[in-house]
Amino acid sequence: MKKLLIIAGLLIGLVGAGYSQNTPRKGPPERQVKREMKSPEEHAKMSTDVMEKKLNLTPEQKEKVYALQLERANKMGKMQKTDAAARKNQMEKRKEMMAENEKKMHEILTEEQQKTFEEMKTKGKKRMNENRRPMQGSRKI
Repeated sequence: MKKLLIIAGLLIGLVGAGYSQNTPRKGPPERQVKREMKSPEEHAKMSTDVMEKKLNLTPEQKEKVYALQLERANKMGKMQKTDAAARKNQMEKRKEMMAENEKKMHEILTEEQQKTFEEMKTKGKKRMNENRRPMQGSRKI
């Protein structure tokens, strides 16, 4: 009887842990929709509208706030583009370094060691892909 209770407790724990892995996003359904990329003008207008409502801005203040928000949105957009380009450049450099390293490794190893090394790399890639978390934008709802 005692073993049966322990097994039942473990099963309940495993089932609960399994369900907790696939919890949907929290919040109202309209916020769960995948976000689209907005232009800097749209970002500036949205943030200005929110500020207008919450701060009771005058028309003159609203114009100035919009100009400021537009300037900020443009700068942020440029920053994101340069960051993406830098990441891409860095990835290309890494690939070149890895290819060069692999070439040197093949000069050092015997044929049998090379086969084992390739198997090790394949297993490592497989394990990495299994443990990889999905990117923020690619989540399923």
